[in-house]
Amino acid sequence: MAQDGSNTSVSRRTLLGAGLAAIAAGGLPRAAHAAAPSPSGAARRVLRFAHPTDIHVQPELRGGEGMAAAFRHMMALDEPPELIITGGDLPMDTASTPEETSRVQWDLFQRVLRETVPASVPIYHTLGNHDIFGRDKKACRATGEEAVYGRKWFLQNFGYEKTWQSFDRAGWHFVILDSIDLLPDGDEYVCRIRGEQLDWLRRDLASTALPTVVVSHVPIISAASFFDSDDDEWVSDAPDLKVSTKRTHADCRELEELFFRHPHVRLCLSGHLHQLARSEYNGVTYISEGAVCGAKWKGPKRRTPEGYGIIDLYDDGTFRHQYMTFGWKAETRKKKG
Repeated sequence: MAQDGSNTSVSRRTLLGAGLAAIAAGGLPRAAHAAAPSPSGAARRVLRFAHPTDIHVQPELRGGEGMAAAFRHMMALDEPPELIITGGDLPMDTASTPEETSRVQWDLFQRVLRETVPASVPIYHTLGNHDIFGRDKKACRATGEEAVYGRKWFLQNFGYEKTWQSFDRAGWHFVILDSIDLLPDGDEYVCRIRGEQLDWLRRDLASTALPTVVVSHVPIISAASFFDSDDDEWVSDAPDLKVSTKRTHADCRELEELFFRHPHVRLCLSGHLHQLARSEYNGVTYISEGAVCGAKWKGPKRRTPEGYGIIDLYDDGTFRHQYMTFGWKAETRKKKG
């Protein structure tokens, strides 16, 4: 049973209505998550925003065309989004790709965005693990002295001072986090927030009472975390089932407790796993979004097709989420022989 204001109650009629609305808008959602209506039924939508994540754009496998198709589909909806928040992993991979190749990917991302999204639509970006140039120095042939090394390229591209931020819009508060905590060797990472960012988050959530959406690249809580391991990592008869801290937030308990102390946190959005999953826990809805690129432009990822999220926010603090597919067909290569 849904807790008050947690948007967890979805009737068959509401779900069907969400699906029919998405079809009319030009895209059949793989799954539609609808907010419970307000008691009076008079909730007014105040904002529609899009959450495209894990684009992994590249010239290969028609990745640029795929990204363009997704954003054109998004902006051609009967009611297009008034705001876009990308979920990270924007280029295919700058973490282990030489600078010249990484630049091609970043340039392609920026060009497609300019060509498909009107300048009047605000766009905010979330840092992903593949957006940190030179994380694997050897593979990138990086020295660490490059002007774009580490998070610098991401920050420079979008004119940011930090890889985390917050803002208010239409009576809602938005928080964008940086999930990636690099270990001392610089190559490996743990998904968590610490130090300056954690102190900032505590202050930020305490400074507002507005209903709040939190966006992170890596899921804070997600059922999909259990299905993202490689087959050789999965041991069905193991005494303990473990989830990698590279697939979900290692500090999930601490963050959940923080959100519980601030009940205006309503929705947490993420990507990273390329799989659509929804979890409800202590009054907060956690949605890990499917990927724009699917399985990196090779088709669906574990039955989640290429797509993006559309979220409607209402004046009573409720929301409605739909996962929109855009009809992309992965390039098929003929087998030799």
